[in-house]
Amino acid sequence: MTGGSGTDDTPAPVTGTWVHAFEEDTPAEAVYRPEGRPLPPSRRPRRRLEFRPDGTVTEHRPAPDDRLAEREGRWERRGPERVAVAFPGGRGAPLAVSVSGDGDRLSVEK
Repeated sequence: MTGGSGTDDTPAPVTGTWVHAFEEDTPAEAVYRPEGRPLPPSRRPRRRLEFRPDGTVTEHRPAPDDRLAEREGRWERRGPERVAVAFPGGRGAPLAVSVSGDGDRLSVEK
């Protein structure tokens, strides 16, 4: 995969940290909202995806002890609102990600 911003110089709308809003999930997608957006309280830790402009991504996911474990990957633009994420070395299945035009909703295909 190449860098995150793709072929033009504009930052991808996915750059930043996104928090899993599992209350909004559908059978086809997991929904994430920008960090800082109010979400209902949760007893379980919420997954996070942190997309950096250099094309790297960190997934923070609950570990068996409920702390967040990290795994590193790479992301690449696949269109104005589409992103592909890969985790090298067999550390996870690739992700197909879409971000809304207004930048308030990110969805990961299940």
